[in-house]
Amino acid sequence: MKDKRVFFNPVRMLSPKLDSEAIKLEELYQHPISESFTLEEGLLVMLSKLVEMTRLVRISFEGSSQDGIKNCEALADEVHQQEKLLTGNLACTITDYPDMCRAVILFPGQLERIGDYLESILNCCKIMTRESIPLSDKNISEIGETLQTVQQLLSDLRDIIIAPNKHLIQHVISQSEALDQKCQEMQLSHVDRLLEGSTAPKASSLYLDILESIQSIKRHIKEMAKSIQSILPQQG
Repeated sequence: MKDKRVFFNPVRMLSPKLDSEAIKLEELYQHPISESFTLEEGLLVMLSKLVEMTRLVRISFEGSSQDGIKNCEALADEVHQQEKLLTGNLACTITDYPDMCRAVILFPGQLERIGDYLESILNCCKIMTRESIPLSDKNISEIGETLQTVQQLLSDLRDIIIAPNKHLIQHVISQSEALDQKCQEMQLSHVDRLLEGSTAPKASSLYLDILESIQSIKRHIKEMAKSIQSILPQQG
């Protein structure tokens, strides 16, 4: 019978179904969703799918790839489905572990929202390709760099769930704040380029939509890291 504990036990993290010798962490996004996942297992699979989605979105942004777009959309659908299963299972344990559930019950939904924002960025890529809307090389480079940061933050968050580490948690929080600052600076620079006439006006709303989505992703990652931080033992 499964242990009902909801928080992160590194010994149980990959369980027999997700044996680390059989499935590498980097390949975990390929694992099908399941209603039998523990919270830890489901979060790991969701995060792995989001890491891969971010990689595919970045590739699609830097150069349209129909296969990449289709694969990204398929992963997004799997993230939606896994969220429903995890949230339903987690709700059943609230009476047994109210304090921990208060901290983590939103995690599946927050990961689903991250998937939504990645889908929004992907949709912007599709619109730019379909309507031949140009972005400058600088814009493309900047957004590519921010998406790489998002990908790393999601990977770090996955590592935190496997084995909570106070230093890594603080790193994720500080890097999230740095990413937010970078996005704000990019928005201000974009306004300057618009006023100078060096950026196409019809690309403006898409560029700003992408930045807003990245900032929203950052917010959810930071909130999750802080939630984990709040329930770790204070000593040590």
